[in-house]
Amino acid sequence: MKEKDNARMRLESEILKSHINELEKQLSDINSKKAELEYLKNSLSKLKGQKGKEILLPFGAGVLVQGKIIDDSKVLVNVGSNVLVEKSIEEAKKIVDSQIKELDSLSNLIEKEIEKYVFL
Repeated sequence: MKEKDNARMRLESEILKSHINELEKQLSDINSKKAELEYLKNSLSKLKGQKGKEILLPFGAGVLVQGKIIDDSKVLVNVGSNVLVEKSIEEAKKIVDSQIKELDSLSNLIEKEIEKYVFL
């Protein structure tokens, strides 16, 4: 009987470790996405006054093309299903801020979940 209990406890422990590892991976992914959004927000702030400047634009699969900034006061924002909407820089930054807040909330939930399991 004791061997059965030990085996069950080891199995539960392994399942718990696996779950914690998955939560930590999700937390890492969230932090990466948040850093990407912070970089985007910073880049949006630097766009003003760049009209006519040449830049490199991602074209896909690690390929970049040269381009010129035609309008430094507006950007196109993907609002889902590849639908693009023109927004001012400030509107775009507000959208990014909102996304960062959502990631912060999700991050807090995951951290609480991890704490719940770590202190068992």
